Amino acid sequence: MSRTLVKELKQYLPIIPLLVLLLFVFAYPCVLTFFLAFHEVSFGEATAKYTGLRNFTELLKSATFRESLGKSFLWAAGNLVIQLVVPLGVALLLNEKIKGVDLARSLVMLPWIVPAVAIAICTRWMLLPKIGIINEILFSLGVLQRQIHFLGTPSTAMLFLILLNSWKFIPFGTLLILAALQTIPESVFEAAAVDGAKGFQQFRYVTFPLLGSMIWFVGFLAFAWNFNTFDLIWLTTQGGPGTATQTLPVLVYRTAFKVFRLGEGSAISVFIALILFTIGVLYLKFFAPRGE
Repeated sequence: MSRTLVKELKQYLPIIPLLVLLLFVFAYPCVLTFFLAFHEVSFGEATAKYTGLRNFTELLKSATFRESLGKSFLWAAGNLVIQLVVPLGVALLLNEKIKGVDLARSLVMLPWIVPAVAIAICTRWMLLPKIGIINEILFSLGVLQRQIHFLGTPSTAMLFLILLNSWKFIPFGTLLILAALQTIPESVFEAAAVDGAKGFQQFRYVTFPLLGSMIWFVGFLAFAWNFNTFDLIWLTTQGGPGTATQTLPVLVYRTAFKVFRLGEGSAISVFIALILFTIGVLYLKFFAPRGE
């Protein structure tokens, strides 16, 4: 072995522990999930029975799976609208040179750093009827004629979970869009002003086109993360009431760890991975920024 090759290999020695950790934490669970998706296996069984594509075909026939798939797209789409529009507006405000904007930029990050379990517990109490502060405020203002269990009512549970989840994501999207805003030279706006573009016209013809790639990127991240969200939904409604908020990640947990059908649960996970992979390919092909 030549000295040059030995020298090259030594450069990679410091990252070997990290690679081993990544293989153990990420690669092994992925491979195991893919393996189990083609087998019938339950907790307590010593062996797994190979079933081919049966888990996948059974899922496609399942009304529960199709309903959860629809709920996942509804959940992701509802979050996506809020998580693109609101961060864009907040970023535009925080980009203005006004007094106190530095403090506002710091405070806007608070929802992002609060743990999901703390948000879920506090929100469940706040949205309860009779003792919840949200019901009390809305009832005292005359908005509600009677107090409502927002997370326990099928017609409102999904809406309030979308609002809650979006509230937590907004700081992240705001930070990315604000960073992109600050890379736009002032001379571009000055030139637009000389041409007569003011206010909304500057936003429409200058700001928004220059932010296009970042907005698409934030949208891609938001869709992928939301489609795969489990913690906030499970900690608040556990997919209920009934199946009103049962998205695919929640169905994975219920299938694999409540009724102990690991093969079917793994098959659902593979479906989620295929959907997100497809979305990723479409984003990279049509919307990702390309060098000139």
